[in-house]
Amino acid sequence: SSGINAEWPLRPGEPYKVSSKQILLGVGDNFGTLHILEVPWSLRQPSPNELHSMAAYFDRECSRIDYYKDRDANRSQGGGDTGPTIPGVLETDEEEEERLKKSFNNYLNLEKDFLVKLGLKGQDDPVDLLH
Repeated sequence: SSGINAEWPLRPGEPYKVSSKQILLGVGDNFGTLHILEVPWSLRQPSPNELHSMAAYFDRECSRIDYYKDRDANRSQGGGDTGPTIPGVLETDEEEEERLKKSFNNYLNLEKDFLVKLGLKGQDDPVDLLH
């Protein structure tokens, strides 16, 4: 035992300050076990210019996204840039499931061919494909 008093006022997501140099955080898991974690100094103290650095990062990302949107709009009007594109439309759940089933069935067929070449399976043995 590490001598931790079970009556400490730990609340979800709130660290407990033991001293100026030690902060503890109680974290529970799915099994109901309480884990006491010490928060390292690097996570307690903000780095120099952290707020400015993160704001600059988000500004760069927004500019990058705007650039790709403008470039894609120019391409659709006949522009000539040939760099990578951001996908415009995401798959529906059904389309994704169909694509994944097809990919897995291809894998099963490749596996069967491999086992046939090794002599572990006959050419006429069925393959359990997903439908």
